Formats: sequence, C-alpha cells, structure tokens
Amino acid sequence: MIQSILRTVRENFSTGRLLVLGFTVAYTLVAAFYFSSTGNEEFLAYIAVIVFLLILSTCVLTHQCVPSWLLALLSLVGLFHLLGAAVPVNGDILYNYVPFPIDNPSGLTFIKFDQIVHTYGTLVAALLMYFFLRRDTSFHWLGIAVFSILGASGIGAINEIIEFIAKMTIPDTDVGGYYNTAVDLTVNLFGSILGTVLAFTFWRPYAPTSSLQKDASGTQL
Repeated sequence: MIQSILRTVRENFSTGRLLVLGFTVAYTLVAAFYFSSTGNEEFLAYIAVIVFLLILSTCVLTHQCVPSWLLALLSLVGLFHLLGAAVPVNGDILYNYVPFPIDNPSGLTFIKFDQIVHTYGTLVAALLMYFFLRRDTSFHWLGIAVFSILGASGIGAINEIIEFIAKMTIPDTDVGGYYNTAVDLTVNLFGSILGTVLAFTFWRPYAPTSSLQKDASGTQL
C-alpha cells in the first residue's frame, strides 16, 4: 500500500508542483530559523501549521491533483503571513503597516497589510473549495457558490482560533483583541466572496478526473 501511495505521489509531482514544494520548504526553513533566533514562539506555531499543510497537500496530491498554479497561490499565503511578522516597517512589523489608509467613524485602522493578507488567504481558499466542489459534487451552481464561500470563511476562522490559542498559551502575544478578530472575520468573508466570484468568472468547469486533458509536459490542466 505504501509503495502504491509513493508511486502515485511521484506520478503527480510535476515540475510545477516540485517547484512550489521547494519554494515553500525553503521559506519555511528560513522563517523557522529566524523566529527561533528571535524567540518568537507565536510564529513558530504558524511554522508548525505550514508543515502540517505540506503533509496534507502531499496526501491531497495522491488523489486530487490540485493544479500547480493553485498550489503556488496557496504557498504564497504562508509566505505573506511569515513576512508580515518578520519584516520591520517604520519601527513596527509589516502586519501593522497601513498602505491604504481609509478614514472611518469607527476609529479602526483600514487597510492594514494584515487585512490584505487575510483577504488574499480566503480568496485562495475559495478557489480551492470551488475546485473540489466542481470536481466531486453535482451541486447546482448556487450550492457550489454558497459552500465555497462558507468553506473558505471557515478556513479563515480556523486561523482566528489559532491566534486565540496563541493568545491563551504564549506570553506577550500581540494578535489583537476583539475588534481585530471581528475585522479579520469580516475581511475573510470579503475574500471568500471575491474568490468565489473570480472562480465562476475565469475558471472553466472541471470535467471528471478520467477525462482531464494534459499539456505537453504531462501536467493536468
């Protein structure tokens, strides 16, 4: 059984997927060394999550063959999170940088790099949900849209749970308070909706796996 799984993994690891894997492993190792040297335990936990996702992606590849370009977008989510915590900007971290300030009566800060990353992350999650739903279900298009949005928003909510666990277990963790969580959940929903709209607009429907065509390099389209 193990040999069969390894053979399937080898068959599915196209050049594009290997490049994505190598890129992800490289920045994960660099980030792990950096956060270990600075004593940042919070983002060491994020490193553990990325390692888990790498293992999960390998399992998914043996059955579903997620497109290389989508894996690349997913890899960038992890990179942006780690850069947000590591790169200094104006005496603070990149997460708190406000590239597009918007005045509003709430007194909350918009739009921070952190909020952009959250939006992008759930946008990619919605594309991933769409991919699986179109391939493995016979839902009406409205059902696919609803579950893509809800599934991606749920993935975003898991990130908030990870932040909550970090807040409860790691001293001096700066992950924001109630308003930060509320804003993150809101931009997560926005990203989920945007990703679903993009999927329906630009991504052609997927045929069953057996009928998928391949390009000249053998990579599934």
